Amino acid sequence: MRVSKEVIPVILPLGAFFAILAVPLFLPVKKCLLSSWNFYAAALVFIAAVWSLWFFRDPDIKVNASDAHILSPASGRVMAVEEMPGGRKVVRIFMNIFSYHIQRAPYGGKVKKITYTHGSFINAAKSDAHIKNERNEVVFDTPRGAIAVTQIVGSIARRILCWKKEGDAVEQGEKFGMIKFGSQVDCEFPSSCELLVQEGDKLDCARSVIAKW
Repeated sequence: MRVSKEVIPVILPLGAFFAILAVPLFLPVKKCLLSSWNFYAAALVFIAAVWSLWFFRDPDIKVNASDAHILSPASGRVMAVEEMPGGRKVVRIFMNIFSYHIQRAPYGGKVKKITYTHGSFINAAKSDAHIKNERNEVVFDTPRGAIAVTQIVGSIARRILCWKKEGDAVEQGEKFGMIKFGSQVDCEFPSSCELLVQEGDKLDCARSVIAKW
């Protein structure tokens, strides 16, 4: 399974720590009074390393591309579907620590604007997390109207990554960012679009259709 390069800063320290803990296990027992403690600690570090590889997984995804559809920019569950002032619609997606955490463009176009807002780190599942928490809004200028995707941190997720810059062209389903550990992603689109999801629906990134033009 392919993993994102973003795992490197996480897996290297875990690997080094595992080596430090594991080496004494191969020494004579009389020279290693803490061999039992080392074994359990090394096992925990190993589990953490395996989980990190799973979290940063980056499998090949067959994008469900269509000019008529807006795709989900993230994997997770729909926590809310709302109508914004002015009539625009938004789908709020909660990602737990086991979700695929890379974000993909819901529609093809160009990155019009990127706005980073500093804030709190409350649980991303809370209804006001999109207002209080640190977040990064990426506005895509598409042939049919503007679509905004907001990456929102949570109580565990503390880092937002965005690999695109203003002016970059993107294809539907193309990777553009990642949030490290459980978080929320909002997708806002024009009022003329027809919603195809409801609260509680499970979504697959770049596969599930959340609205149509």
